Amino acid sequence: MAGAPVTASMLTIGAAPSAAMGLTYVAMADSIGLAMANATAAQQRGQIIGMTATVEVVAIIIAAGIAGAAKGG
Repeated sequence: MAGAPVTASMLTIGAAPSAAMGLTYVAMADSIGLAMANATAAQQRGQIIGMTATVEVVAIIIAAGIAGAAKGG
């Protein structure tokens, strides 16, 4: 087979392992990117919940102070 011509199917078969690994790396990078985006979104939601809780508690404290002042306390 020393002088046999190289055909398209031979090139395809020879490139299959590297193409498969390339696609594996692309899929892994995409998955990592999605995981990082989800972590960022979860962190942002946690910050919003924390800020909302703080605002609610401050509103309760202010309301209690106003009610106490109205009673003369």
